Amino acid sequence: MHPVIHYLSEILPKRPGFQRNPVQIAYAEALVDGLKEQGKLHFVEGDTGIGKSLAYQLVLADWVAKGKHMGGKQAARRALISTHSRALQRQLLQPDNLAIVRDYLHHAQLPLLSFALRMGRENYLNPERLALNLGVVSLESAAEDSHLPAAHRRLARWALKSDGCLLDLDPAWLPEGWQLRDIALRPTDPLPESLETQHQAAQQSDILVINHALLAVDLVTQGKITQAEAPYALLLDEAEHYPEIAEELLSERISLQSATHLLKQLKQHRVVKQWQSLLDNMTERERAGSAHSLTPYQSEAMQAAVTALLKLRPRESSHDPALWREWQHLRQGAEKIAARLREASRYLVLDYSPVLGLPGIVAHAPSAASSLKAGAKERVTFMTSATLSDLDHAPGEIPNFRYMRSRLQLPVTHKRSGLQRSFQAQRFGTLRFRLPRALPHPLSPQENGDYRLANHFCQQALPYITDQLGRTLVLCASYADVAALEAAWPLEQVHRLVAHHPGMGLSEVVAKLEKDAILLTPAGWEGLSPSREDNQAYWQHLVVVRNPRPMLSQVEQHLVEQLLHRRDVPEEDAKRIANGMLQRKNTVRTLHKLRQGLGRAIRHPDDDVLVTLLEPRIPRPSGYPPREGVYVRQTLLGAIPARFMRAYQSAEEPGGKETEGTTPNQALAALL
Repeated sequence: MHPVIHYLSEILPKRPGFQRNPVQIAYAEALVDGLKEQGKLHFVEGDTGIGKSLAYQLVLADWVAKGKHMGGKQAARRALISTHSRALQRQLLQPDNLAIVRDYLHHAQLPLLSFALRMGRENYLNPERLALNLGVVSLESAAEDSHLPAAHRRLARWALKSDGCLLDLDPAWLPEGWQLRDIALRPTDPLPESLETQHQAAQQSDILVINHALLAVDLVTQGKITQAEAPYALLLDEAEHYPEIAEELLSERISLQSATHLLKQLKQHRVVKQWQSLLDNMTERERAGSAHSLTPYQSEAMQAAVTALLKLRPRESSHDPALWREWQHLRQGAEKIAARLREASRYLVLDYSPVLGLPGIVAHAPSAASSLKAGAKERVTFMTSATLSDLDHAPGEIPNFRYMRSRLQLPVTHKRSGLQRSFQAQRFGTLRFRLPRALPHPLSPQENGDYRLANHFCQQALPYITDQLGRTLVLCASYADVAALEAAWPLEQVHRLVAHHPGMGLSEVVAKLEKDAILLTPAGWEGLSPSREDNQAYWQHLVVVRNPRPMLSQVEQHLVEQLLHRRDVPEEDAKRIANGMLQRKNTVRTLHKLRQGLGRAIRHPDDDVLVTLLEPRIPRPSGYPPREGVYVRQTLLGAIPARFMRAYQSAEEPGGKETEGTTPNQALAALL
């Protein structure tokens, strides 16, 4: 028996709060098998609550530590763990987790290992920017300056004593009107000395935890971030997010309006005139919210403007440091755009803003997710998540991973294709479902052409959010949804309301919640796993406000249409087929997010939680018809795990009497 399997079977269950979990053990066995196949990319789905994170930490720690014990080339073994959410990153390195890993290494008589966390720059403080905002020469002087407000002095002292991680800073400490991003590092900012030292130490750690964005950069720069070399193992948790993150990160976009404004600030008058003319000529209100390829004239004009910009040689000493960094960022983007223009790339697209039709030029990276295959020959790669598959398989069936395979360009027959496994919980808690009837369409159009959560929907949904005792987690689709619910919140329930706003650390907010608090957040769909309290689930009530469906990318829509045109598909057919393909892709992403959201309720086999699904497009088990203009989608039921389908079928369905409200049109229905 493998030592990790023995530990999970015989040793760990003796610790308080743990018990033998056959599914966790089977999941760990799959990882052990996968480590024997270097050069392969493995798909290993594991249900929420089976103990995935602890299992893969133990397996990876065992593999790295055994390498050190063996010596020679194997002594250089390392493991990288990449996640999507910062909450999971930090959870992996909590003292309780690391204590179990160390206990395992002690039992297996293996050497101890070093662990490190590496996050993006935007999660760390820029001391210079903080001092500038405080209006002082240095943070040292601010900490003792009695003329400064006490809140300013406290902030300066925190910056001097901490490692500068903004996730550890209570946003309530910020002065009125400040946000965390106002004092965070930007991509082009120099690293503070303490953070530089921390990053260097992280590059030497045995097990390094990073995020998907840093991983994408690391893969395309051949290890610049992590310094990882063979032999090493890479595990992506929440792996279904990697394709979108890589695509967004490796694509380049320049807003013509922002570029023109920056050039004005730099006082580059000659080039400003050229860019302003380009902006004026390419702004097309009738194209708002769409994308298209550059015409020959537009391509020529863009090339001339970009060439003129790249010839500029402004003096750094003549400009504010922040302005200079913005210029450096613009120049780097212009260099990438120029390269695409020279090669007449088919992935160079004009993208228009939704309302005014302001143009931006996009160098799209459609195959960015395939970057995961870079260097795969030299390592073992695991992709894991509770929602890795397409969620369209019946209980007991082998799942498919078509979505992930298509984004990675990794067919089953590919030489790098490895294991394909799925592990579902056998012991689980109790979910009780509630699906109110006859709710109106959640969205209403605004004067600027945008959509927001409708007030009449908020008024009818709020009673189902506030009527339960205990802690309530309300999963919103956006921060705008949070604001809309907050604006309509009943006065008699205001003492329970906790609204999560941009810049606030979610883990810190959750850690301070009262037992009857109602948290509104768009950031809690995944990675949020607070510990049980008083021998019961942390959340007694979970609410899904509406379908978290991402908007279709007009750039992607245009590129797929162009691909079909090149295959002689008629224009109207190409548009319809492209839209259908992207809608199906978005459906999978939506199911993933909904499934992850439901997973916030059940974290232990003894948990008992009420789940209220306000989204009117989810079918009501009784077959009760939706209101006019709301279209039921059976596919959304794929988000409900098979083991909870019986609970869904016996769900409570309060309401049913339609109240007055506007009838949504076809465009609104499509946004659900």
